[in-house]
Amino acid sequence: MTKTSTSQNNVNLPTPNMFQPRTDIESDAEIDLFYDQIKGKLDRLAKDPQDETINKILAYSRSL
Repeated sequence: MTKTSTSQNNVNLPTPNMFQPRTDIESDAEIDLFYDQIKGKLDRLAKDPQDETINKILAYSRSL
């Protein structure tokens, strides 16, 4: 017969500071920073899409 047991030490248990929750302000600041970094690229995509993108949209709309 095989005997199994659970370890008595706390090696696998999370420590109290392992998962520190972020505040909404920190999360919002990160999101704002990320958006500011990609804003120009998003604006260019919306205003000047590539011809390939337009052709894919048209081909899809014709297939419906």
